[in-house]
Amino acid sequence: MTKKIIFSSGGTGGHIFPAINLMKYFSDKGYEVLLVTDHRGGNFLKKYDRFNYCIIDADTPTGKNFFKKIFSFKVIIFSIIKSIFLLKSKKPNLIFGLGGYVSFPICFSSKLFNIPLIIYENNLVLGRANKKLLPFSSKLLLGPETLSNFPEKYRKKVYQVGNILSEEILNSPSIKKKIDDKTFSILVLGGSQGAEVFGKIIPPAIKMLKEEGYKIEIIQQCVQEQVHALQKFYKENNIKNNIFNFTDNILDLITSSDFAISRSGASASAELVQTLTPFIAVPYPHSVDNHQYLNAKYYKEKGCCWLIEENNFSSVKLFNLISEILKNKKQLERVRENMKKNDNKNVYSKVEKIIKELILQ
Repeated sequence: MTKKIIFSSGGTGGHIFPAINLMKYFSDKGYEVLLVTDHRGGNFLKKYDRFNYCIIDADTPTGKNFFKKIFSFKVIIFSIIKSIFLLKSKKPNLIFGLGGYVSFPICFSSKLFNIPLIIYENNLVLGRANKKLLPFSSKLLLGPETLSNFPEKYRKKVYQVGNILSEEILNSPSIKKKIDDKTFSILVLGGSQGAEVFGKIIPPAIKMLKEEGYKIEIIQQCVQEQVHALQKFYKENNIKNNIFNFTDNILDLITSSDFAISRSGASASAELVQTLTPFIAVPYPHSVDNHQYLNAKYYKEKGCCWLIEENNFSSVKLFNLISEILKNKKQLERVRENMKKNDNKNVYSKVEKIIKELILQ
């Protein structure tokens, strides 16, 4: 009999892309898969006709006033009721939660049916939904080695599997083009929604680098409203550029780049490390529990990136740092050697082994 897995995740890129990666893998292995997500996640799934998904309108009471908290709890209760009917209908063998408040109702409801629950955390801090679900879970799978806020009494549930990246990235050649004195290609990644501040700070820094005699090519993600202005700026300054809001070909962009400037979401950082792409991490300062800063700090301490916090992020500071790196390109080779120590290639086989242990008992 075909085994059924319901995956559930929030709709941001850091949650939804690992969910999609897992669905591809287990679907190819013959499992029946379904995703429970919010409307943002549903928009990503529209490109994948082979996958079924269900939208649940969940909410979080965190950081809200009394009346908004009451409304949030009502939404959560309704979402749990909807989840109960969904589980009765689908009868899955396992629930796999990937974080985000929308994952809470379906994961919580799994215990009412005694369905095994796995939760996955790819940040350095345990997400709030996952923290609430930890007592009900069968296993907690980790991307990084450790968590900063983990309750020790649940240590026996923990398995470190690595970052759930796309198989294309995991299997991509790790040979980067040699750094020479010709064009230096810089990729700018602002997260799934782009980063408006990058569109303001980075272009002047690139212009200063060009004026110093460096031949720079810029590949920059930005918010849709900035696309035309950035294209115009780089064209006027005779800087080769590729400006985009969203792309499905991120692997091609990463592997053709010498360097990156990026937010430090768990998936984006892990993709750059896996492809041996040195980068400057600029954490989003308002990320929940400051998880982006912790991600960036983790990779900086491993010698895999440079770190600039947004309150110190300026065109001049960015120019000075990139100039220093370009004057001593051996730094780039040292970073790449450090990146080789972070291997995620066996992540899917580790996850599958744990799932089989639970659903074949």
